[in-house]
Amino acid sequence: MKEVPEGEMIRVDLGGKEVLVARVGERVYVTDVWCTHEEGDLSLGLLEGDVVRCPLHGARFRIADGSVVEGPEGEPPEAIPSLKTYRVKVLGDEVYIEEE
Repeated sequence: MKEVPEGEMIRVDLGGKEVLVARVGERVYVTDVWCTHEEGDLSLGLLEGDVVRCPLHGARFRIADGSVVEGPEGEPPEAIPSLKTYRVKVLGDEVYIEEE
């Protein structure tokens, strides 16, 4: 997974489905790229450890499980839905996801 340096994230189009691919240490995470609040592009946000911050209103999501750490503009986490995450399998430099 050379395309994603450690501590960074990119937006990837998988046959019409856009996802966020993030690398934290040796782990690779894949989530939906759009914030569940107002569809901000999370790939333009900040990755803080294993938490991504939306560039529009600051909602924060844990990329491992999609849980909301903080709602938009500091609102309670339950103010917005969780972020969809995908199971990831890394084989060499290739990343595969499984949809449930």
